[in-house]
Amino acid sequence: MTHNERHWTVMVYMAGDNGKVFEQLQGKRLMAPMEAQGYQDIAEMEAVGSTPEVAVLVQFDTLSDREHTYRIYIRPSEEPRQIENIPEQNMGDPRSLRDFIVWGIENYPAENYAVILWNHGTGWKEDDIYAFARSRGVEIQASQDEVRSLTRNHQRLSRAFFLSSITEVLQLEDEDSRAIAFDDSSLDFLDNAKLQQAFQEAEAITGKKVSLICMDACLMGMVEVAYQLRANANYMVASQEVEPITGYPYTAILQNLTAYPEMTSEMLAKLIVQEYGRYYEGESRGSVTQITQSATNLKVVEKLAEALGRLADVLHQLLTDEDIYAENALYNAQRKAVRFKDSDFVDLYDFLKVLRDRYAGESNVLTQVISEVMDLMIVEVEPQLILANVTSGVRFKRVKGLSIYSPVRGYCPFYEKSEFAGYGWGQLIRFHNHVDEE
Repeated sequence: MTHNERHWTVMVYMAGDNGKVFEQLQGKRLMAPMEAQGYQDIAEMEAVGSTPEVAVLVQFDTLSDREHTYRIYIRPSEEPRQIENIPEQNMGDPRSLRDFIVWGIENYPAENYAVILWNHGTGWKEDDIYAFARSRGVEIQASQDEVRSLTRNHQRLSRAFFLSSITEVLQLEDEDSRAIAFDDSSLDFLDNAKLQQAFQEAEAITGKKVSLICMDACLMGMVEVAYQLRANANYMVASQEVEPITGYPYTAILQNLTAYPEMTSEMLAKLIVQEYGRYYEGESRGSVTQITQSATNLKVVEKLAEALGRLADVLHQLLTDEDIYAENALYNAQRKAVRFKDSDFVDLYDFLKVLRDRYAGESNVLTQVISEVMDLMIVEVEPQLILANVTSGVRFKRVKGLSIYSPVRGYCPFYEKSEFAGYGWGQLIRFHNHVDEE
């Protein structure tokens, strides 16, 4: 097999070491168990299998096997499963993701590479949920919800733990922890900086850039996440809302890809979004009321960030000048735009639309920059930022593909770790929410 013959290598990074019961936390879990769903998703992949043109690879870490992590080449459908046991991996360590990508590229070279990050996901937020446990020598339990989210009914972790005393990190005004690839046994997770590091190092080692990054996880379809990964791939597929526990329809995706392996990375990104929508909206799945999935062109994210930076500056200045029309418009946008399971996350397009519609002042600069950002979000407009977007449920009809951090009150200091915060968005939130500057 030569590089030219194989069009795609798809690597699925399955962090399934979740759902551990911690006796020190009164027999609670931090996260819903994911291992059983991992085996189900592997079976979905095996229903199609790899072909000479498409290689499908999995790195699967489980809670039940404490000695090994599995690397699997999904064989052609008629051949037996091929599993390589490697030492137990900390899937929250960027080196583990880096090494998996390098292994995939070196052993299964192709014209294009896609990496799917499979696990619980929680947007940009990077509060360390495991710090509390490590500080007490605890090895850490949460929700049984049938979604890939972190805690039951979005409770504050202090309540979920049933503890009266908790570390400073967990007492912050923002709720729950946010990141991806949580590993209960290693008490670690991949925050967005670690994700960026893993992809950067893999590219430096192999000289190959991943074409497509997909998040089979919750709440990762955010401006902040896309901006962090803008240089690591060309396209990103993610959900703004929590995902059902069943996640991606791997059989349908791979059936399409293997039938037409010459598809570009843009086409594959769109395909995943379309098949996700079809799977959950179709008669075979019944009615799933609230799903979102979108494909973002990471090559346009820098332009989006610059426009949002100008918007933040203009709004900040108007608020400083006590423009009551700007204050009223922002107040309405904060409270009327569509929000998600994490109520600090708001749909960017809907937020801007309410902001523009409710502004009755005379600042042409404000209305122009709002329209500039909104135009980027429209699928039909070039350059395309949002390549594809599916939603279901009346509540999400106005959702356009990317959310952004915009709490109605308070401010999470961890937001300063986000590279996007440097565009002034965090400063605007602090000012509007009357959070004292430190």
